[in-house]
Amino acid sequence: MSVLSKLTRANIKRNKKRSIVTMLGVALSVALLFTVIAIPTSFWETLKQFQISQYGNFHQSFEHIPGDKVNIIEQAKGVESVYYASPVTYGEKYAYLEESASPIPIDLYEKIDSLSEADRVADKEYIVFVRYVGPLRKAGYAKPMHERYGNDIGYALEDAGVEEYYVRTNDALLMFDGNIDYNTSTVFACLAAFGIGLVAIAGIFTIRNSFNISTTERTREFGMLSSVGATPRQIRHSVVLEALIIGACAIPVGLALGAVATYVLLNITNHLLDAATTMIFFVPWWAIAIDIVMGFVIVWLASASAAIRAGRLTPIDAIRSTQDVNIKSKKLKTNKLIQGYFGIGGMIADKNLKRSRQKYRTTIISIVVSVAVFVGLSSFVIDGKRIVESVYPDYGANYFIGGVTNEDVQELESKFDLGEHVRYQETMAGNGINVKVLSKDYFEKFARSLGILGDYEHVAILNDYVEEIHSNGSRSIERAMKNKEGDEWHLKVVDTTVDYENAEDIEVDDAVRTFDVTITKITDKKPIGTAMIMYPSLYISEEHANCGSLILYDDSSTLYANPGDQAKELTEYVKKMNEQREETGGIMLSPYDMEEGRKGMDNVILLLAIFMYGFIAVIALIGVTNIFNTITTNIQLRAKEFAMLKSVGMTDDEFNRMIRLESVLYTVRALLIGLPIGILISYGTHYLLGEGGISLSYELPLIPILISIAVVTLLITVIMRYSVRQVSRQNIIETIRQDTV
Repeated sequence: MSVLSKLTRANIKRNKKRSIVTMLGVALSVALLFTVIAIPTSFWETLKQFQISQYGNFHQSFEHIPGDKVNIIEQAKGVESVYYASPVTYGEKYAYLEESASPIPIDLYEKIDSLSEADRVADKEYIVFVRYVGPLRKAGYAKPMHERYGNDIGYALEDAGVEEYYVRTNDALLMFDGNIDYNTSTVFACLAAFGIGLVAIAGIFTIRNSFNISTTERTREFGMLSSVGATPRQIRHSVVLEALIIGACAIPVGLALGAVATYVLLNITNHLLDAATTMIFFVPWWAIAIDIVMGFVIVWLASASAAIRAGRLTPIDAIRSTQDVNIKSKKLKTNKLIQGYFGIGGMIADKNLKRSRQKYRTTIISIVVSVAVFVGLSSFVIDGKRIVESVYPDYGANYFIGGVTNEDVQELESKFDLGEHVRYQETMAGNGINVKVLSKDYFEKFARSLGILGDYEHVAILNDYVEEIHSNGSRSIERAMKNKEGDEWHLKVVDTTVDYENAEDIEVDDAVRTFDVTITKITDKKPIGTAMIMYPSLYISEEHANCGSLILYDDSSTLYANPGDQAKELTEYVKKMNEQREETGGIMLSPYDMEEGRKGMDNVILLLAIFMYGFIAVIALIGVTNIFNTITTNIQLRAKEFAMLKSVGMTDDEFNRMIRLESVLYTVRALLIGLPIGILISYGTHYLLGEGGISLSYELPLIPILISIAVVTLLITVIMRYSVRQVSRQNIIETIRQDTV
């Protein structure tokens, strides 16, 4: 082992705290890479296994193959394995398969693994399921390999006198096994490269400062080694060796962390989505190999700039340690406001940051990356929640059934507690009036809530407070009409019971009827079953409609209800009602559990949030390890400076003000860059949603911005205080005597 290698290992051991924190940053980067690769591969394998469970593990099937000709397929080029099944009868449910090239569902046939000699006779026919060897696509071939293999089998069967065979192709399994056209595979490769590249760049930027600091600590050591004959190449190799040792220790930890994180995320996915197919944890060997290689690439690139800088140092500059202080005096001028408020300590803090910009730049970048990613991706999650709210607005009910009659409602009321519910029908009248006929009991309750008492058969309630969605996504509510209570209307409504398609010589008077109504009350309140008023709405009781000439189909009603815990039982009961109607005839009911639908969408958004915030958390943790490394080591490097300042009379108050100012400058500079970038990312995600057809107004992510400000401020303050406390415990005289850190 060379002297430089021994010194490098000794340096890692001597600075255990910094080395461990750097290893943690590398491990987190590798873990994030593992997750980014493992989740898509697990999802892909899950879809593949689902396809196999539905149809079988084959690429093509050949039907009507005589038993004595099966060996032609078994011995064909490219065939990896085969299994068999007896001919199947598709039946009424699967009649479409007789004229289709779709694969046969696995529940229609019984798998036969092998055929005996007695079965290999001409008067017995079989289905032969074939799996081909990979790769299924090869460069230079115009057709996929399964088509070439399948065509060769077809020619061989025809030459042997088999002409009535039929071929089915399992396209989905072929795709999962690698038969993807080159354009699609290029898109997949680009997306994968983008994800891996994003993690790698974040890891490099947040880890490299640790190696820069390590090089700064060893600068005088490198100068002395150069003075006794060490070459620049050997110096560079020493820095890279340190990175590789740290990588070798951290990468296995990162792989383990990534495996655990992926396994937990997949289990959370299975729990939240409650799908019929369970996500499978699957990571191929090549994914692990990519993760290991990228881990070493990250630590190598992160140490590259430090290695190059160390190799360029001259022995004199290295021994003097003056390479980091190279700035003109004009740039060291301190703002009078800072000097006036923070005193001499503030002036020293400001000058220190200006003369040592390179030491702090990567720390600022670490904070900027974390803040920008958090603000930008948080906005995406917030928009997702707003989409759920727009898809599932508040109807005042969590369940509806379309196509119900009055008798249906009475039957359901006798079986279930529907909670507050309403059955209503609606039709459009002249002048854009939406007439809604509410069930008798609910209408009376709604009218009483508005202070209306009396003859409900002649009560009419108008809601003309129309809600409008503007082009920017914002909403406004204003009155669309200037009617007063007591106004009489003569509405013209369409008779919905007329069969216009089959009616002959229909008169206008027969199709349009006049409905007289007097407005009893004008309100902005909405009954349950109404989420938004797009047109002025007139609410009347079903008794009022029956007394007038408003004629509607009885089965055009919708029931809105709140069955609570009985929603699933209600759905099952409606299904049984529909089964009876299939036999006897009648309009089918359309039940929908809005609460269940909302929960499903909420779970999808929650799952998205877990993935997003998990990604953010790992990036942030990598950044925090780097920030901790940078600040604590820089404070250690300035221990002699602090001791000298205190020895010449700097008070504790001035010292604390100096440290506070450095914390403020760290925080402000990072936030001034990170927050605008985060806002731009958030607007970009919002714009992409708009391009996808989702119309939402852009909202500034204020809560993520405030969280970022609070967390960064707290983080910098805590780390600075911790670092200074460690230095303050040292003896001033002993610290000044030290030649090196």
